[in-house]
Amino acid sequence: MMQACGLAAGVIIGLVSVVIVLNVMSRNLGFGSIYGTVEGSEYAIAAATFLAAPWVLYHGAHVRVDLLQQALPKAPGRWLEMAINLFGAAISLCFGYFLLSTGSDYLSRGTMVYKSFVFPEWWNFVLPTLCFGLLTLEFLRRVWRLILPREG
Repeated sequence: MMQACGLAAGVIIGLVSVVIVLNVMSRNLGFGSIYGTVEGSEYAIAAATFLAAPWVLYHGAHVRVDLLQQALPKAPGRWLEMAINLFGAAISLCFGYFLLSTGSDYLSRGTMVYKSFVFPEWWNFVLPTLCFGLLTLEFLRRVWRLILPREG
């Protein structure tokens, strides 16, 4: 699942890059702008960011300041890492809950987005909610691995 998130994020960034280049070429050749390029790029970059987050955390490629943890002896350092991961899981769960709650509210109201594209507003909350769910699971997986380290 995490690999699929990373792959999807990469594909989206690649597609956005191609569409932007095509849009610039189209304008410079006198054909005008491709409709919805700016708004579509904004939504796509947001989607890529949310999709990349669980993948980056899974691979440990996120920004991490661990000066205190490195300065501590091994056992207290593990406890600190466990606490940090539990805190990350709690924050991700809270964000996911509020996104789900807000998206559900928009769904029940039937609100729509009217810009270059017209679509139900709750669609904006589906991907972030799922990604924060994945982040929560990844933080909890990290805690589990600290509790039950692999042998060998």
